[in-house]
Amino acid sequence: MLKGKAKPEELAKIRRSFEIIGDIVIIDIPDDVLHLKDEIVKAILAKHKHVKTILRKVGEVEGVFRVARYEAIYGNETETIAKEHGCRFYVDPTKVYYSVKLSGERERIARLVRSGERALVMFAGVGPYAIVIARLSEAKEIVGVEINPAAVEYFRRNVELNKVADKVRVVEGDVREVVPELPGLFDRIIMPSPYIAQNFVDVAAEKVRDGGYIHYYTFAGEDEEEELPERVKRLFSEHDIEIEVELLRECGNYAPRVNRYVLDLRVRRI
Repeated sequence: MLKGKAKPEELAKIRRSFEIIGDIVIIDIPDDVLHLKDEIVKAILAKHKHVKTILRKVGEVEGVFRVARYEAIYGNETETIAKEHGCRFYVDPTKVYYSVKLSGERERIARLVRSGERALVMFAGVGPYAIVIARLSEAKEIVGVEINPAAVEYFRRNVELNKVADKVRVVEGDVREVVPELPGLFDRIIMPSPYIAQNFVDVAAEKVRDGGYIHYYTFAGEDEEEELPERVKRLFSEHDIEIEVELLRECGNYAPRVNRYVLDLRVRRI
């Protein structure tokens, strides 16, 4: 759509993909082609007429609250409703972390949950993992722990919106502080923050039952994929947990030749 409006070398630098969260578009526009942003906006709106706001990413996910930085290049409303698997989520990407790209992964995990299971979602955000599990499985209870107050507020709203208050419990606080205080053990623990999951392996190890599952997310280079299972096994063995890696799966790209991976781990206490 920009052919003839930009030089060939400029076209080569324009990102060919972007993320749509509800009626908000998130796009990465390199500084080299920022002067073309008005044309890029026109092209997006011509194809996606429902879009009300376009955000340009200007900083990676960072900080305790795991939020990226954006600037609005079209519109100014940043709260929206995202939909996936029959669920709806209030979300504001400028205040909380949420990615449509993990929608398929959330469904995959939910389909693994067995009837009567008790599940824990660390770094739960606005509740997509917990709520999708509640809607697509027969789990007995799902506890979601989140430290970002804005995300906790959205999480609570989303529990009510999706009518899963009978299954989903929202806990505000630091995973390291609040999870050890939660009663009992969990059949399944989801650790969906690849930025920091490795720092909380000891917490997960204390709260998973023998024979239970941990879904562990991490970043790694493509050349590290083969050694990932052994690396994660060593990480858990330091906390008296022996694991069997039932699945290693790429579930998203982070940077050139660097991917997000999930490892489905079956747990055995030593």
